[in-house]
Amino acid sequence: MGSIGIWLVICFFIQLSLVAANVTTEPTGFYKVALLGSSDTFVSLPFARAKAACGLVQSVSGNVVTVKNSPGWSTSQFVYVAVTQPNSYYIYFRNGAKEGNTYTVTANGTDTLTVNLNGDTLAGLNANDRFDVIPYWTLGTVFPGGQGVNISPAPGTRTTEVLIPDLSGTGINLSSSKTYYFWTGAWRQVGQGTLIKDDDVLLPDAYFIVRHNIAGNTTLTVKGSVLMSKWAVPLAKSPSTKQDNAAALPRPVPVTLTESALFESGAFAASPTPGNRTDELLTFDNTITGINKSASSTYYYWNGAWRRVGAGTADVGTDVAFAPGTGVIIRKNTGSGTALWLKPPTY
Repeated sequence: MGSIGIWLVICFFIQLSLVAANVTTEPTGFYKVALLGSSDTFVSLPFARAKAACGLVQSVSGNVVTVKNSPGWSTSQFVYVAVTQPNSYYIYFRNGAKEGNTYTVTANGTDTLTVNLNGDTLAGLNANDRFDVIPYWTLGTVFPGGQGVNISPAPGTRTTEVLIPDLSGTGINLSSSKTYYFWTGAWRQVGQGTLIKDDDVLLPDAYFIVRHNIAGNTTLTVKGSVLMSKWAVPLAKSPSTKQDNAAALPRPVPVTLTESALFESGAFAASPTPGNRTDELLTFDNTITGINKSASSTYYYWNGAWRRVGAGTADVGTDVAFAPGTGVIIRKNTGSGTALWLKPPTY
């Protein structure tokens, strides 16, 4: 469960080539997530951090975007450097053919952004398409000073752990890839000694698990900007086995199965029969206490509607499968390539 508050702030951005300034209104707000004691909580981040820059595309060459009107950035301004520049950044396209897509910024010049395409292309991107440059959430910015979690007394006695799902592994029921804990004023990673990990990135469209190893609830409060454009979630497939995707929507409002556009976007395949399910959506109940919890509901799409395992053939499209601040597993059937879930805002 969680609580939400939203208010409005004004973001001005002026493009000198326009007769008048474009003015956009961006809601911002906060969300509180209850983290149960002696339990796993599946957590996602319903807001983005405040943008560091925004602008219009001038041209594209490969993985380099040239920006209109010479913004005058410092070279490598958006490149992570330990201690002196603790943020990592991504570009987020607000409209056009690439609306909702995000790519990590790997370098920048005074008017260019070089991005990691991860096998994708920027084909279809046009002059005057809008974009933002946004810093990723990190352990240190989501849990500043260990707020919202239990501080561990020793590396071997971890009262709270943050588990990062395996986003590159193949198969289903994957173990976590990294485990973090807060100790002596900083985040640390199991297996990495005493290295400080405050700057490690938490992705906007993947959940993480907060595991309290002791009794007693805490509350995580996330504050940030509401993303008003579409959001694209890439879903991996494997040619040899079903594939789990640890997914989340950076949205601060509940989203039903029908509103999600998961099936309509082409990212989720229909099943031929209820007993032969092609793709599955697994959700988790954060109000139930437990470690290594099983999914609370399993959904599939059949005969023109969403169905839930155990609910017969009832149309359950109004079920809220994507609650703010939590995550899901999207289990893709065998196949090749990546499916792209393009989710429009419902507000």
